[in-house]
Amino acid sequence: MSREWKYEIECTQPGVLTYRQGGTEFRFPVYEEEGETVFVAWPTSKRIFLYFAFGGWTLVPKEFSRRDHDRITAQVVQHYRRQGVRVRVLERPGKEEKGLQFHPQLFECKGRASELLDAAGFTWLSDYASIDLLHEEFGLEVCGIQKDSSVEPIARAMRDGFPAWHYSHVCFKDCEREPGWKFALHMFPRGCGDGRCIDED
Repeated sequence: MSREWKYEIECTQPGVLTYRQGGTEFRFPVYEEEGETVFVAWPTSKRIFLYFAFGGWTLVPKEFSRRDHDRITAQVVQHYRRQGVRVRVLERPGKEEKGLQFHPQLFECKGRASELLDAAGFTWLSDYASIDLLHEEFGLEVCGIQKDSSVEPIARAMRDGFPAWHYSHVCFKDCEREPGWKFALHMFPRGCGDGRCIDED
C-alpha cells in the first residue's frame, strides 16, 4: 500500500494558491469572479525540497501529470467547499482548442486595465497605443509603449491589478502598426517569439 502524504493548501498572497504535499510544491492562479472562487487547474511553478543536497527548495521543470491534476484539483475543490466557498475550476485549453478560444470577460478586464494605467499616470495614445485581448492565453497586451522607462511601471500596475495572471512577456517592435514596447500579462503560458518570457516569482 502506498503512503498518502498529508497536503497543505495556502493562499498567502493575492492571486496565488500554494499546494504542498511531501517535498513538492505547486503554485496555481486563483481569483474571485461573480461571488465564487475560480481555481485555475494549471500550475505556474513547481519546486521540490531537497533534504540532503541543499536543504532547501529548488525550482524544477514543470511536469503536471493527469494523476497530479485530478488529485490536486479534487483536494482544492474539497478544501473550498469545506469552508462553504463556491468554487469553479478553470482548465487550461487543450492543444486541439488552440486558436479557438474566446473569453468575453476580457473586454471588462480591458476596461479595468485602462483605468489602472490612467491611475498610474499613463495616457492612452500618448504613453501607449492600445490594449489588445489575448484570448488563447487569457490575458492582455499593452502595445506601442513609447518610452522604455515606462515599461516597468506599466508592468507593475498591470501585475498589481491582475495578480492571478502569472505570466508576462516583454518585447520591442519597430516595424509594426504600433511601434514601441509591448507588455503582455496572461494566465496561461505562450511561446516567447523574439521577446523575453518571465514567470512571476
